[in-house]
Amino acid sequence: MKTVAIIGAGPTGIAAAHGCLARGHTPLVLEKGDAPGDSLRRWGPTRFFSPLSMNLPRALLEAATHAGGRRVDALLTGPELADVLSELARAPALAPHVKCRHAVRAVTRGNLARGELAGHPVRAELPFTVLASTPAGDVTFEADAVLDASGVYDTPVPLVARGADALAGRAIRHLGELHARARSLANTRVLLVGHGHSAANALSMLDTVAREAPDTRVTWAVRSRNRRPLEEIAADPLPERDRIVRHANELAAAPPAWLRIERAASIESVASHGSAFTIALGGGRSLDVDHVVALLGYRPDLAPLSELAIEVSPATEGAMRLAGALANVTDCLSVPEVAPRDLASGESRFHLVGAKSYGRAPTFLLQTGYSQLETILDGLFSVG
Repeated sequence: MKTVAIIGAGPTGIAAAHGCLARGHTPLVLEKGDAPGDSLRRWGPTRFFSPLSMNLPRALLEAATHAGGRRVDALLTGPELADVLSELARAPALAPHVKCRHAVRAVTRGNLARGELAGHPVRAELPFTVLASTPAGDVTFEADAVLDASGVYDTPVPLVARGADALAGRAIRHLGELHARARSLANTRVLLVGHGHSAANALSMLDTVAREAPDTRVTWAVRSRNRRPLEEIAADPLPERDRIVRHANELAAAPPAWLRIERAASIESVASHGSAFTIALGGGRSLDVDHVVALLGYRPDLAPLSELAIEVSPATEGAMRLAGALANVTDCLSVPEVAPRDLASGESRFHLVGAKSYGRAPTFLLQTGYSQLETILDGLFSVG
């Protein structure tokens, strides 16, 4: 019986553990949070664009819907899906294999460094050593394979600007934090930076704040020069995505009194003045604000993997071969099926899975990730 260490107990981690058990392997799930899916709780009330039927593999969907009385077409919030994952992890088959408050600090192959015997069959025969910090101190585990399903949401893309350190710990980087602090933003000056779906959700929240507190002033800085900065998909099969995107674009195209749009803009410098900031956006533009909401995307934390001989995409920081296979894909619903070789990492029996395999790429969809995970699990011990 083979042991498969799985880093992270989010949706992909729990699915991976279930898939290992179905194949006769022993999963070892190491979750740094207090409970499965903890990172999803940072979403606050933000809902998935996709229904529950697309957000769990079929093998787990029935248990999730029957136990909680949930509909397969429900659009859950992040915390609601985290609750589902906790329920699934408490099932007798999975519970003994899930260890929370185990933060993985390093993964190595035997005692070899990254460059030692890279690509050599001898290296591929060695087990992995996983070092984790726990409430009882550091603990090491040995595994025959490792799947890194730790996601990206814990690591926001950094703000690269002069004086950006002044925003450290003060900028809002997650939608859940924005929702929790919404009352404190009322009747203040807010800068929203970003032009993806997170920013669109944030603008919807700020719209609510401004309607209730008319002296609220929001500036939305976007890289796009378009009047409607977010890409709209004709006949979008995900109605919630369509609703959020269209609402943000309508606000940008005809801004109400509380909203100002700065196009072709990004933060170039930050100066702190007590509790306020002066922000330079380039082109001679600057503004004074009380709060900054910076939703620039998220990136994988690769530090624990520094001694593994894995191939990382310089563009996405995700799996290099997968990034190459999906280089021309622009929408998460149009991701093609990929070959097993496109899911290889360069380190035998180690794989980035789920959102972490996509890195910064915005085209990840849980449903697609589960399909790719099945391919990986099917070949995990059938090849070197």
